Amino acid sequence: MFCSYTAFSFIFSFLFFNYKFGRLKLYKTMKYTKEEKQKYFKELREKWAEAKEKSLNDSDAKSKWEAINQEAGGKISYTGFYFTFMDMQAQGLDGLPYVDAKTFQGWLQSGFQVVKGAKSTLSGITWLEVKNKGATADDDGFLMPKEYHLFHRSQVEEIIK
Repeated sequence: MFCSYTAFSFIFSFLFFNYKFGRLKLYKTMKYTKEEKQKYFKELREKWAEAKEKSLNDSDAKSKWEAINQEAGGKISYTGFYFTFMDMQAQGLDGLPYVDAKTFQGWLQSGFQVVKGAKSTLSGITWLEVKNKGATADDDGFLMPKEYHLFHRSQVEEIIK
């Protein structure tokens, strides 16, 4: 009896101590229904289609994208650029995507850090190729949109060494 009580007491003390001081992380996984996932991806595809439609008539944004894309070696999608550009305009933020709006890691690589407590308000979309299970060589699979989050230059500060 004494041994089981001591073991229980030890385990409880260990868990309580580590939880109290942030060493034990208890993760709660989010479960989404199939309908919620379908709605989310449908909304992303609709936002992408809207950006694509509006981008066709915006020659000013096209010229800005061409300059940035040339500097980046031709790796930037115009619709992806315009998607984030629309988001920046809607929030009243100045600047250009890929220059004034970057991911957390993008800012770190540029020598800046995100201000503590800052929340990402901008987003972009990239398309990931998904292979079907048991796919043959002829089956290409499909593309799935993935949203990523960006920080504006007003949310960062230079890293001082």
